[in-house]
Amino acid sequence: MKVDIVKFFVNLYIKNKQPHKLEGPLPAEQFQTILCMSTTAIGDTLFFTPLYRAIKQKYPKKRIIALLNPKNVTLFQNNPYIDQIYTWQGKWVDFFNTVRKLRKEHIDITLIFHSNEPQATPLAVMSGAKYVISIPNHKNSLRHFHSNHPMGLSADKHITFDRFKQLKYLGIKANNPRMDLFLEQKWKDEVRTFLHKNSVVSPETIFIGLQLGASGPERMWQIERWVELGKKIIHELPEAVIVLTGAPNEKKLTARVAEALKSKKVIDVAGFFPLGGAAALIASLNVLVTPDTGPLQIATATKTPTVSFFVLANPLKTHPCYDSDIHLCIRKPITCDPCLKKKCKYAKCMLQITADEAFAAICMLLGKNKIDNNLLVKNT
Repeated sequence: MKVDIVKFFVNLYIKNKQPHKLEGPLPAEQFQTILCMSTTAIGDTLFFTPLYRAIKQKYPKKRIIALLNPKNVTLFQNNPYIDQIYTWQGKWVDFFNTVRKLRKEHIDITLIFHSNEPQATPLAVMSGAKYVISIPNHKNSLRHFHSNHPMGLSADKHITFDRFKQLKYLGIKANNPRMDLFLEQKWKDEVRTFLHKNSVVSPETIFIGLQLGASGPERMWQIERWVELGKKIIHELPEAVIVLTGAPNEKKLTARVAEALKSKKVIDVAGFFPLGGAAALIASLNVLVTPDTGPLQIATATKTPTVSFFVLANPLKTHPCYDSDIHLCIRKPITCDPCLKKKCKYAKCMLQITADEAFAAICMLLGKNKIDNNLLVKNT
Protein backbone atom coordinates (compact mmCIF):
# COMPACT_ATOMS: atom_id res chain seq x y z
CA MET A 1 0.00 0.00 0.00
CA LYS A 2 2.82 2.40 0.89
CA VAL A 3 4.47 1.88 -2.53
CA ASP A 4 1.17 2.52 -4.29
CA ILE A 5 0.79 5.84 -2.44
CA VAL A 6 4.31 6.90 -3.45
CA LYS A 7 3.62 6.02 -7.09
CA PHE A 8 0.32 7.90 -6.98
CA PHE A 9 1.85 11.15 -5.73
CA VAL A 10 4.83 10.87 -8.09
CA ASN A 11 2.61 10.35 -11.12
CA LEU A 12 0.34 13.19 -10.01
CA TYR A 13 3.31 15.55 -9.64
CA ILE A 14 4.85 14.87 -13.03
CA LYS A 15 1.58 14.44 -14.96
CA ASN A 16 1.54 17.95 -16.43
CA LYS A 17 5.29 18.44 -16.69
CA GLN A 18 6.29 19.53 -20.18
CA PRO A 19 9.80 18.39 -21.12
CA HIS A 20 12.17 20.55 -23.14
CA LYS A 21 12.76 18.78 -26.44
CA LEU A 22 16.11 18.70 -28.22
CA GLU A 23 16.59 18.37 -31.95
CA GLY A 24 20.35 18.80 -31.79
CA PRO A 25 23.22 19.77 -29.46
CA LEU A 26 22.41 22.14 -26.61
CA PRO A 27 24.58 25.30 -26.66
CA ALA A 28 27.25 25.06 -23.96
CA GLU A 29 26.21 28.35 -22.34
CA GLN A 30 22.77 26.89 -21.58
CA PHE A 31 23.95 24.27 -19.10
CA GLN A 32 26.33 24.12 -16.17
CA THR A 33 25.36 21.11 -14.03
CA ILE A 34 25.00 17.59 -15.45
CA LEU A 35 23.54 14.65 -13.55
CA CYS A 36 24.56 11.16 -14.71
CA MET A 37 22.43 8.30 -13.41
CA SER A 38 23.94 4.81 -13.23
CA THR A 39 22.36 2.96 -10.32
CA THR A 40 22.52 -0.72 -11.25
CA ALA A 41 25.40 -3.21 -11.27
CA ILE A 42 29.17 -2.64 -11.12
CA GLY A 43 29.73 -3.67 -14.71
CA ASP A 44 27.10 -1.29 -16.05
CA THR A 45 28.55 1.58 -14.02
CA LEU A 46 32.07 0.90 -15.29
CA PHE A 47 30.84 0.84 -18.88
CA PHE A 48 29.88 4.50 -18.59
CA THR A 49 33.07 5.88 -17.03
CA PRO A 50 34.31 6.90 -20.51
CA LEU A 51 31.34 9.26 -20.70
CA TYR A 52 32.34 11.09 -17.51
CA ARG A 53 35.83 11.45 -18.92
CA ALA A 54 34.59 12.74 -22.28
CA ILE A 55 32.31 15.33 -20.65
CA LYS A 56 34.98 16.65 -18.27
CA GLN A 57 37.61 16.82 -21.00
CA LYS A 58 35.25 18.81 -23.23
CA TYR A 59 33.86 20.99 -20.43
CA PRO A 60 36.35 21.09 -17.54
CA LYS A 61 34.42 23.84 -15.75
CA LYS A 62 31.01 22.14 -15.92
CA ARG A 63 29.82 20.36 -12.76
CA ILE A 64 29.32 16.61 -13.14
CA ILE A 65 27.20 14.79 -10.55
CA ALA A 66 26.95 10.99 -10.47
CA LEU A 67 23.99 9.16 -8.96
CA LEU A 68 25.23 5.66 -8.13
CA ASN A 69 24.22 2.47 -6.39
CA PRO A 70 25.52 2.67 -2.78
CA LYS A 71 26.95 -0.86 -3.14
CA ASN A 72 29.30 0.32 -5.91
CA VAL A 73 30.22 3.82 -4.84
CA THR A 74 33.62 2.90 -3.34
CA LEU A 75 35.06 2.21 -6.79
CA PHE A 76 34.18 5.66 -8.12
CA GLN A 77 35.01 8.02 -5.27
CA ASN A 78 38.49 8.64 -6.69
CA ASN A 79 37.29 9.35 -10.21
CA PRO A 80 38.69 12.82 -11.11
CA TYR A 81 36.01 13.34 -13.74
CA ILE A 82 33.19 13.32 -11.18
CA ASP A 83 32.65 16.39 -9.00
CA GLN A 84 29.95 15.04 -6.67
CA ILE A 85 28.45 11.64 -5.91
CA TYR A 86 25.01 10.87 -4.51
CA THR A 87 23.70 7.37 -3.88
CA TRP A 88 20.32 5.81 -4.48
CA GLN A 89 19.23 2.20 -4.09
CA GLY A 90 16.69 2.42 -6.87
CA LYS A 91 13.00 1.60 -6.86
CA TRP A 92 10.97 3.72 -4.42
CA VAL A 93 13.31 3.37 -1.45
CA ASP A 94 14.55 6.80 -0.36
CA PHE A 95 13.04 8.27 -3.53
CA PHE A 96 11.83 11.61 -2.12
CA ASN A 97 14.95 12.13 -0.03
CA THR A 98 17.06 11.66 -3.18
CA VAL A 99 14.87 14.14 -5.05
CA ARG A 100 15.35 16.66 -2.26
CA LYS A 101 19.14 16.37 -2.41
CA LEU A 102 19.28 16.64 -6.18
CA ARG A 103 17.01 19.68 -6.38
CA LYS A 104 19.58 21.65 -4.36
CA GLU A 105 22.10 21.10 -7.17
CA HIS A 106 20.08 23.07 -9.78
CA ILE A 107 20.56 20.41 -12.44
CA ASP A 108 20.34 21.47 -16.08
CA ILE A 109 20.69 18.09 -17.83
CA THR A 110 20.14 14.54 -16.63
CA LEU A 111 21.71 11.71 -18.60
CA ILE A 112 20.15 8.37 -17.69
CA PHE A 113 23.01 5.97 -18.37
CA HIS A 114 21.52 2.90 -16.72
CA SER A 115 18.83 3.07 -14.06
CA ASN A 116 15.65 1.06 -13.65
CA GLU A 117 12.20 2.32 -14.47
CA PRO A 118 9.55 3.29 -13.58
CA GLN A 119 11.53 5.30 -11.03
CA ALA A 120 14.46 6.71 -13.04
CA THR A 121 12.60 9.11 -15.31
CA PRO A 122 10.30 10.51 -12.57
CA LEU A 123 13.37 11.03 -10.39
CA ALA A 124 15.07 12.95 -13.21
CA VAL A 125 11.98 15.08 -13.80
CA MET A 126 11.36 15.81 -10.13
CA SER A 127 15.00 16.72 -9.56
CA GLY A 128 14.30 19.83 -11.62
CA ALA A 129 16.39 18.95 -14.68
CA LYS A 130 15.49 21.03 -17.71
CA TYR A 131 16.50 18.25 -20.08
CA VAL A 132 16.34 14.46 -19.61
CA ILE A 133 18.19 12.27 -22.11
CA SER A 134 17.82 8.49 -22.08
CA ILE A 135 19.05 5.83 -24.53
CA PRO A 136 17.51 3.35 -25.12
CA ASN A 137 14.03 4.72 -24.60
CA HIS A 138 12.04 3.46 -27.59
CA LYS A 139 10.16 0.95 -25.38
CA ASN A 140 9.95 3.21 -22.34
CA SER A 141 6.37 4.16 -21.44
CA LEU A 142 7.74 7.39 -19.92
CA ARG A 143 9.69 8.45 -23.01
CA HIS A 144 7.43 11.48 -23.52
CA PHE A 145 9.33 13.01 -20.59
CA HIS A 146 12.63 12.60 -22.43
CA SER A 147 14.17 15.44 -24.41
CA ASN A 148 15.56 13.13 -27.09
CA HIS A 149 13.58 11.21 -29.67
CA PRO A 150 12.84 7.49 -29.10
CA MET A 151 15.97 5.49 -29.81
CA GLY A 152 16.95 1.83 -29.42
CA LEU A 153 20.26 0.00 -29.10
CA SER A 154 22.42 -1.40 -31.87
CA ALA A 155 22.19 -5.15 -32.39
CA ASP A 156 25.91 -5.95 -32.46
CA LYS A 157 27.74 -2.96 -31.03
CA HIS A 158 29.26 -2.57 -27.59
CA ILE A 159 26.89 -0.94 -25.13
CA THR A 160 29.29 1.97 -24.50
CA PHE A 161 29.08 3.14 -28.10
CA ASP A 162 25.30 3.33 -27.86
CA ARG A 163 25.59 5.51 -24.76
CA PHE A 164 28.01 7.82 -26.55
CA LYS A 165 24.98 8.93 -28.58
CA GLN A 166 23.73 10.75 -25.47
CA LEU A 167 26.78 12.98 -25.51
CA LYS A 168 25.92 14.30 -28.95
CA TYR A 169 23.22 16.38 -27.26
CA LEU A 170 26.04 18.09 -25.36
CA GLY A 171 28.03 18.71 -28.52
CA ILE A 172 30.53 15.94 -27.71
CA LYS A 173 31.84 13.38 -30.18
CA ALA A 174 33.32 10.50 -28.17
CA ASN A 175 34.72 7.21 -29.44
CA ASN A 176 37.13 5.94 -26.76
CA PRO A 177 35.41 3.15 -24.74
CA ARG A 178 38.32 2.53 -22.35
CA MET A 179 36.95 2.34 -18.81
CA ASP A 180 38.37 4.22 -15.84
CA LEU A 181 39.01 2.65 -12.43
CA PHE A 182 41.24 4.48 -9.97
CA LEU A 183 42.46 2.08 -7.26
CA GLU A 184 43.75 3.38 -3.93
CA GLN A 185 47.30 2.44 -3.04
CA LYS A 186 46.23 1.05 0.34
CA TRP A 187 43.98 -1.48 -1.43
CA LYS A 188 46.92 -2.65 -3.54
CA ASP A 189 49.18 -2.88 -0.50
CA GLU A 190 46.64 -4.95 1.44
CA VAL A 191 46.28 -7.40 -1.43
CA ARG A 192 50.03 -7.72 -1.94
CA THR A 193 50.56 -8.42 1.77
CA PHE A 194 47.74 -10.97 1.81
CA LEU A 195 48.99 -12.91 -1.21
CA HIS A 196 52.54 -13.08 0.10
CA LYS A 197 51.32 -14.22 3.50
CA ASN A 198 48.98 -16.93 2.21
CA SER A 199 51.03 -18.45 -0.60
CA VAL A 200 54.58 -19.26 -1.55
CA VAL A 201 55.50 -16.38 -3.84
CA SER A 202 58.48 -16.36 -6.16
CA PRO A 203 59.30 -14.40 -9.32
CA GLU A 204 57.79 -17.31 -11.27
CA THR A 205 54.48 -17.41 -9.36
CA ILE A 206 51.38 -17.03 -11.51
CA PHE A 207 48.09 -16.02 -9.88
CA ILE A 208 45.06 -17.39 -11.73
CA GLY A 209 41.70 -16.13 -10.53
CA LEU A 210 38.53 -18.18 -10.86
CA GLN A 211 35.32 -16.15 -10.57
CA LEU A 212 32.58 -18.71 -9.94
CA GLY A 213 29.53 -16.55 -9.38
CA ALA A 214 27.49 -14.37 -11.70
CA SER A 215 24.31 -12.32 -11.57
CA GLY A 216 22.21 -15.47 -11.96
CA PRO A 217 22.52 -19.24 -12.54
CA GLU A 218 21.78 -18.77 -16.26
CA ARG A 219 25.30 -17.30 -16.68
CA MET A 220 27.22 -19.63 -14.37
CA TRP A 221 29.59 -22.45 -15.22
CA GLN A 222 28.94 -25.65 -13.29
CA ILE A 223 30.89 -26.50 -10.12
CA GLU A 224 32.18 -29.77 -11.60
CA ARG A 225 33.69 -27.84 -14.49
CA TRP A 226 35.48 -25.45 -12.14
CA VAL A 227 36.87 -28.37 -10.16
CA GLU A 228 38.08 -30.06 -13.34
CA LEU A 229 39.78 -26.85 -14.48
CA GLY A 230 41.33 -26.34 -11.05
CA LYS A 231 42.87 -29.82 -11.10
CA LYS A 232 44.37 -29.21 -14.55
CA ILE A 233 45.93 -25.96 -13.37
CA ILE A 234 47.39 -27.61 -10.24
CA HIS A 235 48.81 -30.60 -12.11
CA GLU A 236 50.06 -28.89 -15.28
CA LEU A 237 51.09 -25.41 -14.10
CA PRO A 238 53.32 -25.99 -11.04
CA GLU A 239 54.09 -22.27 -10.75
CA ALA A 240 50.39 -21.35 -10.51
CA VAL A 241 48.37 -20.33 -7.45
CA ILE A 242 44.58 -20.47 -7.82
CA VAL A 243 42.68 -17.55 -6.29
CA LEU A 244 38.95 -18.15 -5.85
CA THR A 245 37.29 -14.74 -6.09
CA GLY A 246 33.72 -13.70 -5.35
CA ALA A 247 31.31 -11.67 -3.28
CA PRO A 248 30.27 -12.71 0.26
CA ASN A 249 27.13 -14.40 -1.08
CA GLU A 250 29.29 -16.59 -3.33
CA LYS A 251 31.29 -18.06 -0.45
CA LYS A 252 29.37 -21.34 -0.53
CA LEU A 253 30.35 -21.86 -4.17
CA THR A 254 34.03 -21.18 -3.63
CA ALA A 255 34.10 -23.32 -0.48
CA ARG A 256 32.82 -26.33 -2.46
CA VAL A 257 35.54 -25.92 -5.08
CA ALA A 258 38.27 -25.38 -2.48
CA GLU A 259 37.13 -28.49 -0.62
CA ALA A 260 37.15 -30.56 -3.81
CA LEU A 261 40.63 -29.39 -4.83
CA LYS A 262 42.23 -29.82 -1.38
CA SER A 263 45.44 -28.04 -2.30
CA LYS A 264 47.73 -25.50 -0.65
CA LYS A 265 47.90 -23.85 -4.05
CA VAL A 266 44.27 -22.73 -3.72
CA ILE A 267 43.33 -19.54 -1.86
CA ASP A 268 39.64 -18.86 -1.24
CA VAL A 269 39.15 -15.10 -0.85
CA ALA A 270 35.43 -14.81 -1.68
CA GLY A 271 33.99 -12.10 0.56
CA PHE A 272 37.31 -11.50 2.28
CA PHE A 273 38.05 -8.03 0.88
CA PRO A 274 35.74 -5.02 0.75
CA LEU A 275 34.90 -3.89 -2.78
CA GLY A 276 38.00 -1.74 -3.24
CA GLY A 277 40.29 -4.54 -2.11
CA ALA A 278 38.44 -7.05 -4.30
CA ALA A 279 39.08 -4.83 -7.32
CA ALA A 280 42.75 -4.51 -6.37
CA LEU A 281 42.93 -8.29 -6.05
CA ILE A 282 41.61 -8.75 -9.58
CA ALA A 283 44.13 -6.16 -10.78
CA SER A 284 46.96 -8.24 -9.26
CA LEU A 285 46.07 -11.46 -11.09
CA ASN A 286 47.90 -12.80 -14.12
CA VAL A 287 44.63 -14.18 -15.53
CA LEU A 288 40.98 -14.11 -14.47
CA VAL A 289 38.61 -16.85 -15.66
CA THR A 290 35.04 -15.64 -15.37
CA PRO A 291 31.50 -15.76 -16.70
CA ASP A 292 29.86 -12.58 -18.01
CA THR A 293 29.65 -10.62 -14.76
CA GLY A 294 30.99 -7.51 -12.98
CA PRO A 295 34.51 -8.85 -12.20
CA LEU A 296 35.05 -9.22 -15.95
CA GLN A 297 34.60 -5.46 -16.31
CA ILE A 298 36.85 -4.76 -13.31
CA ALA A 299 39.54 -6.92 -14.92
CA THR A 300 39.11 -5.07 -18.21
CA ALA A 301 39.43 -1.69 -16.50
CA THR A 302 42.59 -2.80 -14.66
CA LYS A 303 44.15 -4.49 -17.73
CA THR A 304 44.04 -7.96 -16.21
CA PRO A 305 43.94 -10.67 -18.92
CA THR A 306 40.68 -12.64 -18.97
CA VAL A 307 39.11 -15.83 -20.21
CA SER A 308 35.35 -15.32 -20.26
CA PHE A 309 32.34 -17.55 -20.92
CA PHE A 310 29.39 -16.39 -23.01
CA VAL A 311 26.23 -18.26 -23.96
CA LEU A 312 23.15 -16.28 -23.01
CA ALA A 313 24.62 -12.82 -23.62
CA ASN A 314 26.04 -11.42 -26.85
CA PRO A 315 29.78 -10.77 -26.31
CA LEU A 316 29.68 -8.00 -28.90
CA LYS A 317 27.59 -6.05 -26.39
CA THR A 318 29.49 -6.55 -23.13
CA HIS A 319 32.78 -8.36 -23.77
CA PRO A 320 35.86 -6.07 -23.66
CA CYS A 321 35.96 -4.05 -26.88
CA TYR A 322 39.64 -3.07 -26.59
CA ASP A 323 42.89 -4.82 -25.60
CA SER A 324 41.49 -7.79 -27.48
CA ASP A 325 44.83 -9.63 -27.38
CA ILE A 326 44.48 -10.16 -23.60
CA HIS A 327 40.74 -10.89 -23.45
CA LEU A 328 39.73 -14.29 -24.82
CA CYS A 329 36.09 -15.34 -25.13
CA ILE A 330 34.71 -18.87 -25.19
CA ARG A 331 31.29 -18.53 -26.76
CA LYS A 332 28.71 -21.28 -27.25
CA PRO A 333 25.20 -21.25 -28.75
CA ILE A 334 21.99 -21.33 -26.77
CA THR A 335 20.76 -24.94 -26.68
CA CYS A 336 17.23 -24.70 -25.27
CA ASP A 337 14.27 -23.55 -27.35
CA PRO A 338 12.75 -21.49 -25.95
CA CYS A 339 15.53 -20.13 -23.78
CA LEU A 340 14.29 -19.30 -20.28
CA LYS A 341 16.90 -16.54 -19.93
CA LYS A 342 16.86 -15.15 -16.37
CA LYS A 343 14.26 -17.73 -15.30
CA CYS A 344 16.70 -20.56 -15.94
CA LYS A 345 17.78 -22.37 -12.77
CA TYR A 346 20.44 -24.61 -14.31
CA ALA A 347 22.23 -23.53 -17.47
CA LYS A 348 22.85 -26.79 -19.32
CA CYS A 349 24.11 -24.74 -22.24
CA MET A 350 27.15 -23.77 -20.17
CA LEU A 351 28.20 -27.43 -20.08
CA GLN A 352 29.25 -27.01 -23.71
CA ILE A 353 32.30 -25.15 -22.38
CA THR A 354 34.93 -27.68 -21.37
CA ALA A 355 37.75 -27.44 -18.86
CA ASP A 356 40.19 -28.27 -21.66
CA GLU A 357 39.04 -25.21 -23.63
CA ALA A 358 39.34 -22.94 -20.63
CA PHE A 359 42.78 -24.30 -19.75
CA ALA A 360 44.01 -23.88 -23.32
CA ALA A 361 42.87 -20.25 -23.28
CA ILE A 362 44.71 -19.66 -19.99
CA CYS A 363 47.89 -21.09 -21.52
CA MET A 364 47.51 -18.79 -24.53
CA LEU A 365 47.36 -15.74 -22.27
CA LEU A 366 50.39 -16.96 -20.31
CA GLY A 367 52.34 -17.22 -23.56
CA LYS A 368 52.52 -20.99 -23.55
CA ASN A 369 50.52 -21.35 -26.77
CA LYS A 370 49.76 -19.14 -29.76
CA ILE A 371 46.61 -17.04 -29.42
CA ASP A 372 43.61 -18.62 -31.14
CA ASN A 373 41.95 -15.91 -33.25
CA ASN A 374 38.62 -17.69 -32.83
CA LEU A 375 38.68 -16.64 -29.16
CA LEU A 376 38.94 -12.95 -30.02
CA VAL A 377 35.72 -10.94 -30.13
CA LYS A 378 35.51 -8.66 -33.14
CA ASN A 379 33.75 -5.57 -31.83
CA THR A 380 32.54 -2.76 -34.04
